[in-house]
Amino acid sequence: MITDYLLKGIITTTSRARYYSFYPWALWHIEQSEEPKRYAEFTAAFRRREAFLALATLQHHTDSVSVVGADTVRPKLAKYKDVGEADTNFAVLPSNILGGYGQYYGGSLYALGLTHRTEDGIDRTAPGRGEALARAFDYSVAQTQYSRQAHFQDRVIPFDVLKKSAERFSLDSLEEERAIKERELLRNLFFSWDRSDLADTDLLRRHTLGLILHTVSEYGKAGFKPTSDSAGVDDYLVYPPYYYGVLWRDDDPAVPYQPPPALATCFGFWQQFCAHEYLTQALENLLYCTLETLNLQPSGMALHDVCAHLTGQKFETTLTDLFGGGSSPSELMASLGLEAIPSESECRAARADIGATSDQSEWALVDRDGKSEEVAAAAVGLLAVLYLKWRNARNEFVRYIGTKAGSNLWTGGVLPSLDEWLRPDLDWTSALVLLIEPYILDQHDRVMYEKGRLESCWLRRQDGRIHKDQDYQPVFRASRHWNCVRILRDIGLLEFGGDGEMTITSDGKRALSRILKSDGTGK
Repeated sequence: MITDYLLKGIITTTSRARYYSFYPWALWHIEQSEEPKRYAEFTAAFRRREAFLALATLQHHTDSVSVVGADTVRPKLAKYKDVGEADTNFAVLPSNILGGYGQYYGGSLYALGLTHRTEDGIDRTAPGRGEALARAFDYSVAQTQYSRQAHFQDRVIPFDVLKKSAERFSLDSLEEERAIKERELLRNLFFSWDRSDLADTDLLRRHTLGLILHTVSEYGKAGFKPTSDSAGVDDYLVYPPYYYGVLWRDDDPAVPYQPPPALATCFGFWQQFCAHEYLTQALENLLYCTLETLNLQPSGMALHDVCAHLTGQKFETTLTDLFGGGSSPSELMASLGLEAIPSESECRAARADIGATSDQSEWALVDRDGKSEEVAAAAVGLLAVLYLKWRNARNEFVRYIGTKAGSNLWTGGVLPSLDEWLRPDLDWTSALVLLIEPYILDQHDRVMYEKGRLESCWLRRQDGRIHKDQDYQPVFRASRHWNCVRILRDIGLLEFGGDGEMTITSDGKRALSRILKSDGTGK
């Protein structure tokens, strides 16, 4: 929910900017040049164009990343080179008749107002920004043999046509002189410079991209270049700056990070994304530990017995190692300085005190491995730290999420239940029962039934016992920053070095300056 709000139109499967102009062009160009009467004619025309773009991109740049259908296209391209002609009548994604548009990009393009669907069931390019992008892409490729000789109507084309047209059709060619207008329109699209009446989601997407540019720029000033791989993006651009307020420089000391005032609201929501990610990891680690405990119990176990197993000697030893005490929930809370529910000011102070370099930080605790008892101990420790930092947070971001969360798990719904941990008479087995039943078992069943996929479950409850159905490994949810940095690279605002190190370009600095000076409308 948070990432949809902050990055509308950019999702985990949309990482190439030029698809946002190619797909509007493909829909528009088919209507303009072929006027298909039947849906089958439309899909065949679409398939030829998408296959040609994928072939052209890999012909121009063999190692090009994030080409839809690359695994299907690469062997075909090698074959076509040998035979001297290319057959474009194939689906780049056999699972979807409209390829990457149907599987990945269609929803994002619709959300950004680039497409619409008519009564005949055929998607069309929307007037305005959609048609403008289509025409700009058309101008970029108009002088290619593929376009001039109308090879888009042919199933099989000479390989020489593909070879000579590849550069201008490639996803990697937005820096070409003929694509200047197309690139500028894509910048306007992602930053909503082409709209004077901005929705919250338009402004927050602009500010999220601005935060990325600002963070990369600040890293550069600190003498460090963050890496652009999927792990590196989040480890440098998301959790350290957004949650802990620092730039993480590996072996060198962390440097304080402060967002520009113009981006403070967006920054606050991303901090909440991080907090909820850590909450999710704590609960899912407990799910993992529950399943591990059930491994050798084909007849299932009662919840109380699962919790008793998890809170054995290694559990207490791990908590003592991490926090200096933890024989009971109240002792763990006392080790964090808690004898009562923390006030808002105490929560704020804790967020400043337990930073990225602390052994008690969420970042450190979430990576704790070992036996199930040790992982469970780190998980409850993580929940205790989150409780200290967020139990009574009252800022605008927490309040907004509270109005939207509904029945979904969020800090304001889960953390108050840990008030019970302050009771001196509560033991760990009972505490885990009170935690696992509502927030793991009941949540598991609720999501399973809501999605209508009863076969997709990790556990089931029967006759008072829990039975394991399959393994589960906790994973971090994508922040979509990996996708964003690739889009920003495509439109010339970031650049990657030979080892993937990110730096901001001159155009990126100008774009950041414009964002920080903007009054929220594009001026």
